[in-house]
Amino acid sequence: KQQKNCGFSSLSKHFLDELSSLENVVVSENKYELERHGRGEDYHESIPPQAIVMPSTTKATSEIAKLCTKYEVPMIPFGTGTSLEGHVAALKGGISIDTSLLNTIELSQEQDFHATVGAGCTRLKLNDALRHTGLTFTVDPGADASIGGMVACGASGTTTVKYGTVRENILALEVVLPDGSIASTGSLARKSSAGYDLTSLMCGSEGTLGIITKVTVKLQPIPEYVSAAVCSFTTLHEAAEAVTTIRQLGIDVTRLELLDATSITAFNHYSPNVPDLPEQPHLFLEFSGASETSVTEQASLAEQICKHEYNAGDFSVETSEEARKRLWAARHVLYYASIALRPGASHALITDACVPLSSFADILQQTANDVKELQLIATCFGHAGDGNFHCILPTLPDDSLEYTKAIRTLSDRLIDRTLAVGGTCTGEHGVGYGKIKYLQEQYKGSATLAMMKLIKNALDPLNIMNPGKILS
Repeated sequence: KQQKNCGFSSLSKHFLDELSSLENVVVSENKYELERHGRGEDYHESIPPQAIVMPSTTKATSEIAKLCTKYEVPMIPFGTGTSLEGHVAALKGGISIDTSLLNTIELSQEQDFHATVGAGCTRLKLNDALRHTGLTFTVDPGADASIGGMVACGASGTTTVKYGTVRENILALEVVLPDGSIASTGSLARKSSAGYDLTSLMCGSEGTLGIITKVTVKLQPIPEYVSAAVCSFTTLHEAAEAVTTIRQLGIDVTRLELLDATSITAFNHYSPNVPDLPEQPHLFLEFSGASETSVTEQASLAEQICKHEYNAGDFSVETSEEARKRLWAARHVLYYASIALRPGASHALITDACVPLSSFADILQQTANDVKELQLIATCFGHAGDGNFHCILPTLPDDSLEYTKAIRTLSDRLIDRTLAVGGTCTGEHGVGYGKIKYLQEQYKGSATLAMMKLIKNALDPLNIMNPGKILS
């Protein structure tokens, strides 16, 4: 597998010597670590870097970038390796800049509702440090991703319907640019009109414009009362329509997740700590607020909609913290549960379409119909409250050409429908190199891609920042 990089020029001895001499930098050429740093959790093969470099300070990161500019060596920022579209593959060789040692946590005064963390700090580590404050970082993509990586990919997750994506939950960034200069974007204020919004520019840039070294995130109070609910439906379309009505009526949901019947099958087989559910489409909901009365009222309104308008079955409410945690923990491993449906599979192609809520039910149903027509093993589920859903298609190393083509056909049909209603090819996973062709389709006929290329060329004229991602 290491021969995948045989077409790249070897890193020069001078470069490696200078790199190894830097303070606060660890350099590794361990072949197993190289392989791990060449892929995320996606179906793309590992394309390993030629070395792994782990800085522990922003200054050290800056010195690495200066050396890479001097020797024109590609740099691929790396968080925890949970991305899904080939973001960390070393398509042009070079070094992986592992941010795991950039893991500091600086807590502000509690009334300021923010914290500044190193890019390598993970969301669970931050929330563990916040336990005594009554505050929490709410963006929850499921994986214990690094916060720098979440920003780089424009991540979101199950709580987006209430709290927004990571884009709405950051105040400021510290970024090392390709030439080694250090930029600070944003401020500690809750709003600003000071110049271009460079914080938003870096959010979703996938390591193609610079290396994020620090992130100032917004924090939210931990709700006093929380309840979760599980509700079954006869049809997938009815479940999806219920989601739209719940949102239209302004019911305050913290999470609103939809799982198709196959997802429930996977869920039951993979989650022994949660009672088995009927193998039908389901909604998983969470409600939170300052009083028990308000939370109970919101759950009751949602139950009335589901049962009276969409023929839902049991609407089971759970207030126990332990039971709620088990439910959401099981939901968060649905990616692995879906892969387990296909013996021998270890990876999967995962779609990430996001559509206007008015189109959500129809497009989800059409996708489920495609799965059946093409005779694929797949689960369909997602963050229904914001119109984002995934179709997970486990893959085998020896899949037939016909099966692989069927997977691509499903993906292509889904994106065609999504773009036809004004949706996007990726709601939260990013482009990497796996979705470049869909990004081109999404912005076909406009100057958008040309604008992106101008920004890329201005900040990275040597094209050494994660080359081959987002833009072809």
